[in-house]
Order: sequence, then structure tokens, then C-alpha cells
Amino acid sequence: MQAFNKKCVVLYSGGLDSLLACAIMHSMNFEIFPLFVQTPFYKKDTQHLQNQLNLFSLKLNTIRNDMEYIDVIKNPQFGYGKNINPCIDCKIFFYKQAKLFMEKTDASFIVTGEVLGQRPMSQRSYSILRSIEKRANLIDMVLRPLSAKCLPETAMEKEGIVDREKLFCITGRARKEQFELAKHFNITDFESPAGGCLLTDKSISIRIKEILKKEIISKEEIELLSIGRHFKINNNHFIVSRKKDETLLLINRFKDNLPSIRCHQAPGAVGVFVDEPTEQEIDLGGAIIKHYSKKTEYVAYEYNEKDYIFKPKDIDIKTLEQLMIK
Repeated sequence: MQAFNKKCVVLYSGGLDSLLACAIMHSMNFEIFPLFVQTPFYKKDTQHLQNQLNLFSLKLNTIRNDMEYIDVIKNPQFGYGKNINPCIDCKIFFYKQAKLFMEKTDASFIVTGEVLGQRPMSQRSYSILRSIEKRANLIDMVLRPLSAKCLPETAMEKEGIVDREKLFCITGRARKEQFELAKHFNITDFESPAGGCLLTDKSISIRIKEILKKEIISKEEIELLSIGRHFKINNNHFIVSRKKDETLLLINRFKDNLPSIRCHQAPGAVGVFVDEPTEQEIDLGGAIIKHYSKKTEYVAYEYNEKDYIFKPKDIDIKTLEQLMIK
């Protein structure tokens, strides 16, 4: 039997379940390494995550591997959920990242906030949980303190490193028991259940499906998924701001790296192309910017050494609708 120590890696998301997992392990005097696996489609404020952990004097650790994660999204072994969310494959990816981090910290097992029966894909049964462990090469190395008493005894419990009597038997989608535990541990700052993953959003999923058709996906494309209106002009993606904060973001974050079209001497939208556009694509992009910027007559295109002003034509609604990714 494997030797365990009092060090564990907790897969941490900022949600109540993962925060409770930290609290339970903390109450049993384990040395805890909370790990947030960052992905392009699961945007979180890491400073806020750290603030939540301050209650238990824990330091947040983060890990990110976008390109490997994109491969998971492209070719999920266990398929997608309702949209483009490969929840089981995603969980396997998270487990593998936690295992790598576990080896760096000399921790001996993984802890998660998973609740049996809470999620329809990745948590619907014990056999699914075990299958995920197996594919991540973590058999008998995962503890789920919120549902542990409803599950077979783990190797950590058998060895005596974890006291089973201090674990819980929570199942299903109801949250009452978690809220009671939160009061017990004086936890008041936690995210609402569900939400957060862009892969479960219908409109974002459509955009993701479009970029996954490409052989090479840029970092900028991924970052732009949740910003603005999206258009496909030929095979080029054109993203147009909808409001002031998006306009400022496109100017400050992407304008210097990507081909852009902006209003000339007038307020209005800003658009960026993912790839360098043809003259026809620039003309259509200018027409789209003009459509959403009623006060402008001229627009400016800028990329590398090219920087010029032109007067775009009007675009009809039918053409606009055909170009929009929605």
C-alpha cells in the first residue's frame, strides 16, 4: 500500500465546494496546496481567489497550459455536454495537472470539492469518478471530503492518514448541507454554484466551434471569445466592440498586435481582425464599424506599416446577419 503524508493538493475554483474541501482538510491539520487550473474558458480573478483562501492562511497556486487544453476541447474522448463542454475530459485534464503539481510539492494525494450526483456528466456516479481517476493515473489518490462517507473507503482513510469520521456524505444538487457547513467554518465569501465556464454558454460555444476548425489557433483568438460581436469574413474573424469598456479593451490590449479598424475623428466601435485581412475584408470590416457607429463617416485601418483612412460603404442588414457568428 502506498505511503501517504499530511500534504495534499486541493483542486480549487473559488466555488463553495472547493472552499469547503480546503476548510475540512485545514481542520484536520493537513498542509494544503490549493491549485487553480487556469483555462481560457474559465475566467477567474485570482486575487479574489486568494482573498477567499486568506481565511485559512493558504496560498493560491496556479497552473496554465492553454494549447494542451485546446487539444482536449478539440478531441474529447467522452464527448460534449449540451454545448461544447467536454466535462469528463476536462476533469481528467485537471486531475493530470494536479498530479504534476503534487509531485513538485511532495504532496501524496489530491483533494476535490466534488459532490456525488451533483453534475450530470463528471460526477453522476462513483464509476465515473473512478474512471476519471484511472485515466489521470490517480487511482486511490483522490479524496472527496464532501461525499467521502457515501463512497467506498479510500486508501488514505484505510492507512489512517485521514479520519473518515470527520468527512461527510453529501450527494445531489441541493446546497443546504454545504451552506450549513459554510456557517460552521465562518465562510461568507464564495461564488454562486454553476456558471463561470464559457464552454457551457450557447453563444460562446458557437464561436469556439468556428475557431476550432482552424489548424493553428492564436492566443488572441482565445482571449477574444467573450468580447464583442463576432463576424466571419471569408475565413477571417472580425471582432467588434459593443460598449465603451470593450472599445477600450480592444484598443489597449489588441490594437498594437492585430489589424484594427476604428472610427476617424468620431466616437464609436473598434474592430480587430484575427489574421491580416485582404482589401475586400477591410472594406467589409469598415462597413460593419460604420453600421455600429452612427456618428462616423470615415474609418481608419492600421496594421504594421499600413495606416490609412477611408470612407466605407453602407452594409445591408441581410449581409450583416450572414457574416455574424451567433
